[in-house]
Amino acid sequence: MKKQKNYPLYDVTPFSDIKEMLDIAVREAGDAIAFKFKSEDNTVIAKTYKEFYADVTALGCALTSLGLSGLHVACIGENSYNWVVAYLAMLGCSGVFVPVDKELPPDDIINIINNSDSEVIFYSGQYEKTFDENKDRLSGIHNFIGFDRAADDGQYLSFDTLLNQGRMLASADPSPFLNQKNDPHELKMLVYTSGTTGMAKGVMLSEHNLVSCVYYGLQISTVFDTCLSVLPYHHTYESVCGLLVSLHMHTTICINDKIRNVAKNLQLFKPAYIYLVPAFAEAFYKKIWQSAEDGKKDKALKLLIKISNALRTVGIDRRRKLFGTIHE
Repeated sequence: MKKQKNYPLYDVTPFSDIKEMLDIAVREAGDAIAFKFKSEDNTVIAKTYKEFYADVTALGCALTSLGLSGLHVACIGENSYNWVVAYLAMLGCSGVFVPVDKELPPDDIINIINNSDSEVIFYSGQYEKTFDENKDRLSGIHNFIGFDRAADDGQYLSFDTLLNQGRMLASADPSPFLNQKNDPHELKMLVYTSGTTGMAKGVMLSEHNLVSCVYYGLQISTVFDTCLSVLPYHHTYESVCGLLVSLHMHTTICINDKIRNVAKNLQLFKPAYIYLVPAFAEAFYKKIWQSAEDGKKDKALKLLIKISNALRTVGIDRRRKLFGTIHE
């Protein structure tokens, strides 16, 4: 039996909690770009690690000042920079973060909010009507924080207004937020997965779980300088591997705005890596073959694959040249 070769582990900076992970990132790569994303007019906005850290701290200070930092806080909406700020701020607070699938029907969304004991929810504007129409079923929610809201309106708070208030609090004294300590083995994130029967079930994750995934995962598989963040953030694959792993390695996270824009954003941001699930890879694969068939080049492509495979058996790799149009 052939003996399997053991490869050395990657060297990964250890950290004990998410706050320390961000401290390390700011100290080692403060001026590097942490995020890139498109505004409503398609202008690309860049945020450095220092700017991201400041936004997370500001939101944490604002939540703490309102007495919300120790509660169960839900979040629903499309992938966005503000979603990530809310996520990291809550991981730094003493409360529990509850990401909710944005594709769920209203009844399922309400069930998860109630089942998770959430008392605050961050949300994209499209969900405000649902919350308004079902306020009697959401009696446990004290505050709705709208990512798209321009101003506060009773229970409905503006994310931007809250962030600006937090910046003033952080400039005066950020310690009420920064000094919050968590038991690493207590509940920190409650993620709902689709059950085979009935409603989604909540999976309980501790901060120790999150830290372990990042630290030990990076020892056996590393990432590079730029990624395209595509998968929905309520999934742990993207929220932990796609976000936390990338942040600890100080890479640039480019946020994909819409699923239909993936190919366009690959061209725009030119990522070195991307996390995908099989369905995505299958869609890319089918599109390549469909394009080849439409252009009556499928037979030529099959021949090139055979040639490429034959060359690689003798150590010659010409895939970049042979399949240049596909790479492009």
